[in-house]
Amino acid sequence: MVRVAHAQPRTRVIATGEPGLGHGQRRLRRRESVVVLADDGGHRALSVLVADEPGGISIQELLERPADDVWTTASIPEELAVRLAEAAGGRVTGVEIYPVTHNPEEVNAATCAARVELGARHVTASVGQGLRLAVVAASPVRVDGALLDRLAVPVQHDDPAAPFWRTAAGAGQVPARAGAVLHVPVEPGERPRFEPRNMRFADGLDRWHLDAAVRGDYSVAVEASCANLSSAVPEPSGRGALLQTIFADDFRGAPVVFRAELRAENVAGSAALCLGIRWGGKGADHQEERAVTAVDCTGWCSGEVSALIPETAELIQFGVVLSGTGQVLLRNPELLRDDA
Repeated sequence: MVRVAHAQPRTRVIATGEPGLGHGQRRLRRRESVVVLADDGGHRALSVLVADEPGGISIQELLERPADDVWTTASIPEELAVRLAEAAGGRVTGVEIYPVTHNPEEVNAATCAARVELGARHVTASVGQGLRLAVVAASPVRVDGALLDRLAVPVQHDDPAAPFWRTAAGAGQVPARAGAVLHVPVEPGERPRFEPRNMRFADGLDRWHLDAAVRGDYSVAVEASCANLSSAVPEPSGRGALLQTIFADDFRGAPVVFRAELRAENVAGSAALCLGIRWGGKGADHQEERAVTAVDCTGWCSGEVSALIPETAELIQFGVVLSGTGQVLLRNPELLRDDA
């Protein structure tokens, strides 16, 4: 038995289409919530990533609604479902989260499902739908024991969310298995943090995006732990870039170095590592600055580019840039503070 202890919504930008074909790419904004389930008896917690329904209400909003608030079925489908069940003489008696894939490394809609119990009967739902129903109906939540034993993390100081959050001082290191969880600070008023993610391309192009002057002129694919940025037409316009963007909070006021191994093949223009910064004080116009270091080698070679991150920096963007025809392969990228 667990309880829904906390939820934090986030918006993630994802790319759709076939990266290897160099066309059909779109950037979509996906609303998600990171939900923390607390096993109070076992002093441990489990993070769950769920998709928020378009135009719907998030789990955080459900948790934070006053008990005497008047809910409407028009805006909360789960409330309608609970009322319909009650009108038919039934009720939601429990929700169980269980895996649908072998040994999942994360609890989300692709790896797990929810069994919504209606007395002796049950219906299957997505993890997000199941948890929202449980919150609305105030029904018990259970998690498959083997799944909980493998993925739950220890909790100290009676704060189930602590293992998945960062404070401004950098506390609360997040276990690797919680890698998909948005790191948000515990202290109110702080904004969420992102760390460099998927730096070995184990999850394909997750967290990375293709930025091209003209859509379809460049393409990107992942091959054997390497990202391959290449021209997709005989005469590409402008440049193409494979980039990752993170919040700058953990790097402000410090020199930062971005280094990686590159291999350029048949490049008619130029290939370079890039490190970009976006900043702007209160009331000021946003400014951007990008530093690049050109790479000119046929075999694998190491390169790096560095910059001082201003105290007013908002975002850091890093990756590889290709101008003209050819291809450039990227592997083992690192973004590090260079305080020494």
